[in-house]
Amino acid sequence: MKKRKILILCIDAGSHDYLAASDLPNLQNLAEAGFYRHANAVIPSVTNVNNLSIATGTFPETHGITTNYHVDRTTGKGEFIEDDRFLLAPTLFETAKTSKFADKTALFVTKKKLLRMLAAGTDIAVAAEDPPDEYIQMVGPVEPIYSAEINWWLLRAVRETLRRDDPELVYCSTTDWVQHKYAPDAEHSQQHLATLDAIIGDIVDEDPEREIYITADHGMLAKTTAIDPGRVLTECGIPASSIPIIKDRYVAHHGNLGGAAYVFLKNGADISEAIQLLLNTSGIEEVYAAEDAARTFRLHPERIGDIFVLADETTVFGELETAVETTNVRSHGSRHESYVPIIGYNSPWEAADYEYNVDVGRLFLESLR
Repeated sequence: MKKRKILILCIDAGSHDYLAASDLPNLQNLAEAGFYRHANAVIPSVTNVNNLSIATGTFPETHGITTNYHVDRTTGKGEFIEDDRFLLAPTLFETAKTSKFADKTALFVTKKKLLRMLAAGTDIAVAAEDPPDEYIQMVGPVEPIYSAEINWWLLRAVRETLRRDDPELVYCSTTDWVQHKYAPDAEHSQQHLATLDAIIGDIVDEDPEREIYITADHGMLAKTTAIDPGRVLTECGIPASSIPIIKDRYVAHHGNLGGAAYVFLKNGADISEAIQLLLNTSGIEEVYAAEDAARTFRLHPERIGDIFVLADETTVFGELETAVETTNVRSHGSRHESYVPIIGYNSPWEAADYEYNVDVGRLFLESLR
């Protein structure tokens, strides 16, 4: 029996509107030969949450990653999630190894933080932000993290590794600097995706029998209003703070402004009043107490705030000097950026088998049992 080989590619912010606005003949050929599915991302629709969901085949209730920046509700201490200390589920690579599916696995990411979070079980692990010397010699010089070129470098590294090492399981995740800066119809956006498409075409031509799954972690939309939910509550006499779930060190992308946030109350007895006040705040679309949020969005109940808030289509949350400010940023995190494509090629499954991007990993894991 022929051994399966799999490539999973997460195009960061590669939502349908971006794909549809560009000329992508290779992706179109993959979809026509396989399938194209309009699916859902995990909410909150941010990088950490969705990449970990895809790469473990589980929801945050299982793998434990619910944010880019974790705040302990008991101590109030906050820290960036940039390694695997918070990860509660095995990666696809670990399971592929223990099940004897793969002799060799490979992980390619743009950001170093994802490498540290997902590297368990990999034989090859490369972050384009800080690649090994052998990859600089093989692929070319390091490209700036805030560029389209770094994603092209990353896909070329995947292509060269498939040629040289032929790993059975490969996971690759790009970065979304381009989408944060440019709309789908902008020339920069179209050139970014067209070059990725060309490299994907080379990969398919050189390894036409490999299963390929292409999805996204979230979409991207323009925002005009920023709200600090903690400050909104505090100014109304309910002591609180809030952290945007998108918060990370790559501030040039989004200025730490995103469409979802966790709110932390000083007094738990204020929760009902706080929820009602937030629901009455223009720009805030959905508000959930922690227990309801965990159940509704399959989040780990101990890894979220007292309250979970989602913004409307043109609003983001941040840590601000005033409760409400005007802004001009492209960002994500809300329900409005939670719709993503899934392209499957050489897949044993059909489009209808996929409801979430998580299912790319989940169905693979089920096939190993």
